[in-house]
Amino acid sequence: MSLPEDVIEEILSRLPVLSLIRFTSVCKSWKMIIKNPTFVSKHHQTIASTEGSETLLINRRDNATNKRIVSLLRKEGKDAFALDQDLPTFFNNMFNHVRLIGPCNGIVCLYGYPDNIALWNPSIRDFKILPISKIPRSSKVLGGDIGLGFDSETRDLKVIQILFCGSVNRVEIYSLKTNSWRKYEGVLPADIMYNNLWSMVYKNEIFCWLAQDISKIDVILSFDMMNEIFQITQLPPLISTNDVFRGITRAIMPLKQSSIGLIVYPIKDSDKVFDVWIANELGGNTDLWCKIASIGPISSVERPLALWENDEFVLENSRGELVMYNCSNREIKNLGFYGKRSRLEVLVYKESLFTVSKIYTNL
Repeated sequence: MSLPEDVIEEILSRLPVLSLIRFTSVCKSWKMIIKNPTFVSKHHQTIASTEGSETLLINRRDNATNKRIVSLLRKEGKDAFALDQDLPTFFNNMFNHVRLIGPCNGIVCLYGYPDNIALWNPSIRDFKILPISKIPRSSKVLGGDIGLGFDSETRDLKVIQILFCGSVNRVEIYSLKTNSWRKYEGVLPADIMYNNLWSMVYKNEIFCWLAQDISKIDVILSFDMMNEIFQITQLPPLISTNDVFRGITRAIMPLKQSSIGLIVYPIKDSDKVFDVWIANELGGNTDLWCKIASIGPISSVERPLALWENDEFVLENSRGELVMYNCSNREIKNLGFYGKRSRLEVLVYKESLFTVSKIYTNL
């Protein structure tokens, strides 16, 4: 007895991407369902709301070979299993050093240097090298930073590039729908710190960076992809720029409840305590923030990299190894990844079927 198509679709929407890719060869009708843009969106929404569906995307350089390795770490029960990714052929030729930005709808932005940008969905091994911006620039570009997000009104994936041009920074926006760049004519109200490592996607449509306002006060700078507006969010009142002189630093990272997490910690202490603050919205004053936890002390760790699942804190230790601290039982576990110090990078990732290399209709 054959099942109704809506029942088949419901069953398929709960399966991992790898299984769905295999099932496209089973029969023509299944392939049509799986390739349908509506199903692609439904599948991602189902996976995103499924408990335990989060994986870790880990980027590092091997100490011995200097080879770049990107791995996907998945949990099954109490164990974790890693799979090295087949990188796009252009990857090592195009990028000397690369940052992983995102993810947004399962898509990661690869950023090496201004104008050296690609989009990549590791779930389906789909990628796209972005065209170089042809917008005239009056001064030399000294560096830059980047953001990624989804415009739900136009159903378009956008990349925002902030270019450091001496005393004046400029902003350019890329649209995947038009495959082109345009100049942003608005005002940039804060400066992203040079070599900033802390940025994140918030609720798919907003990208956030740690930055400094015109008074040199640390803030969160955010950009709304739909309205194309920058916004400043003040940090909690007890966290000031003066903290940096006392060896206190901070990091921002997404939390599971669609909140922004601010991690504050003493960078020089051998035993570190990490204070976790959260905000559920952007653009307001210091009253937005609530301190929810102090994690630690944890010995011989350098910096936080991600908050995984409900109670697992992923960090880099003093030997350049990736470790996981369980906040419930206070146990620390070596995850078996190592690389050049301060070059380990981790994204909490949920897989998807969204493509970037073809005409962009499936978001």
